[in-house]
Amino acid sequence: MNINKEHQKIVGEISLLKKEQSKISIVKEFAKHAKLQRKINKLNEQLKNHVIENSSKNLKIKFISKVSLYVFSAILNLLFVYYNYNKTVLIELPTNWFLPLSWLVQWPTSQVGTMSFVFWYSVTNCVAKMTSNNIL
Repeated sequence: MNINKEHQKIVGEISLLKKEQSKISIVKEFAKHAKLQRKINKLNEQLKNHVIENSSKNLKIKFISKVSLYVFSAILNLLFVYYNYNKTVLIELPTNWFLPLSWLVQWPTSQVGTMSFVFWYSVTNCVAKMTSNNIL
């Protein structure tokens, strides 16, 4: 059953039970009034549970969509920089400065002892995002 239809069904039942309860005198028919009140309370609990389930599902969907859009934009940004600046050398460095990671610093130019624009852009973009998240 659709969640919205189920939600509407429970709300309709609650309103019917409240109408029925309003017609009953609490003094003359206390047992019947209390029984209806228990049914109303039970339906209210079910309604609260449905609202909690819906909100958790909505939160999960929002989180997944935000993460997927973030990943998509990051990949698109990196591809744009790669295709436009893949052979651009930013600076020449001594070969022993980044010895274990020299292949990463020079990627994608493959010129020994250089720092590529793609690497520099990625690092500065990462640092800018981390510092802006800490400030905000």
